[in-house]
Amino acid sequence: MHFAIYGRKSVYSDKSDSINNQTRMCREYISFKFPGRAESITEYTDEGLTGANTNRPQLKAMLKDITDGLLDVLVVYQLDRLSRDVRDFANIYASLEERHVMFVSIKENIDTATPIGKAMMYVTMVFAQMERETIAARVTDNMLGLAKKGLWSGGTTPAGYTSERIDIGGKKHVALVPDPEGTEWVRWLFDTFLENNYSLARMVTAFKKQGIKAPGGGFFASGQLHRILTMPYCVEATPEVYDYYTELGCQIDPDSPRERWDGKHGVMTYGRHSVNAKKVSVQPKEEWTVCIGFHDPIIPADKWLAVQERLRSNTFSKKQKYDMPLLKGVLRCAKCGCLMKVYRKKTKNGISSAYSCTSRAIYGKERCDMSQVICKRLDEKAMSIFRKIDADPAAVLQYVREPEHDVQMEWKDYASQIAPYQAKIARLTAFLSEVEESSAAKHIVAQIEELDANIEALKREASLQEVEKRRTVNVKQSAEQKAAEVRRLMHGLSGFTAEERNEIIRGVVCEMTWDGETLFLRL
Repeated sequence: MHFAIYGRKSVYSDKSDSINNQTRMCREYISFKFPGRAESITEYTDEGLTGANTNRPQLKAMLKDITDGLLDVLVVYQLDRLSRDVRDFANIYASLEERHVMFVSIKENIDTATPIGKAMMYVTMVFAQMERETIAARVTDNMLGLAKKGLWSGGTTPAGYTSERIDIGGKKHVALVPDPEGTEWVRWLFDTFLENNYSLARMVTAFKKQGIKAPGGGFFASGQLHRILTMPYCVEATPEVYDYYTELGCQIDPDSPRERWDGKHGVMTYGRHSVNAKKVSVQPKEEWTVCIGFHDPIIPADKWLAVQERLRSNTFSKKQKYDMPLLKGVLRCAKCGCLMKVYRKKTKNGISSAYSCTSRAIYGKERCDMSQVICKRLDEKAMSIFRKIDADPAAVLQYVREPEHDVQMEWKDYASQIAPYQAKIARLTAFLSEVEESSAAKHIVAQIEELDANIEALKREASLQEVEKRRTVNVKQSAEQKAAEVRRLMHGLSGFTAEERNEIIRGVVCEMTWDGETLFLRL
């Protein structure tokens, strides 16, 4: 039987349910409940990731191995290590059932072979989700309370400010404090934007030509400039700014009525952004809570409002003006691993589109010297590969992702290495029973422990190798399916729009990189 152990911890911890202890207890359970039946044991661990969603690298890898039929049993220390969301857990468990993978949760000791066992499992998951949501609500209420007091609730401090611990009523809190050097830099950005009648794109281009870089060392991106020029913390809390946020539909804190907006303090908001699976996204303005801050402002209200009006007048339609290149969002730079984005420029013959390394565009050729390449050139190279597979399905084997490790030793080789260690342990154990009162006993015990550790290490290597052997077999079996999929897509490709062709390529390609001469493809 092939076992999978999954462990997860939201944050690093040395407590009893840390990842190391989770995997140790799962291994002990397997040894006790399935003696001699474990052909392989593969560990999948995610540390520092929430159980509120399934966006976890090792969880995804494990689920793929389950889908590929590489695993027979999944063991976790506790149900909520796998998921804290009932819907996600139900989907995972349905996948396990569909592929006849046994599921074991040690702490709850639930038998899913019976209807009552399954019911108890879902009840446990409901309480795990309720606990997560209760904790999240408590944290949200606490952070909102701090924001309403004008205090900083955490995270990266806004440009032009630093954070400082202050004492209020005998309790320590964190407040924003203007940073003299950063303040001057933010003011200069606001003045430059207004005085030159820039749009964000023109400002980015002008800064690149002038060699002006952001504090992090790279060139400015339009999104970075937009965050600075729209941040509320720096502006004076005046009645005009109050009216601006009211017109946007934001929630104004009742304890911050308009008459209190006298310009002596900055603005504090809560709920502008949400973080889901480490991805930051802007919330609808109706979700924002706006109030008077505890900190000092650094930008006059009239100047800040003028910038907001300029940005609003420069909004544009996101509808594609030009056909989407085939490899957009798929192609990566082989030299630095960054995504190669599409850049366009006017030429004598119209608009030219080229793939360019994002790292070079931001940090310059000192960071990455990958040159731009015309989109049509690489798109045609990719299409030639697909045409080759279409003409000869066996050619797909050149492009299917291969196992990460080479299989060099068979199981019998590991067994032959383990046998001498086991024989030595048997002899030392027999000898120990005769001299257990002797001072040499502790040295014998140490030798036994060392030999046992060697055996466990060999067993782990054998387990990993067995998984890779099964994965290799699975890759070969799926190659024909990949080829059939590519042929089906190729036969209908001419009838799709550019956006649809790009979406198809995203679904088929696992990896595509360009090193300046060769296009590498993995399906």
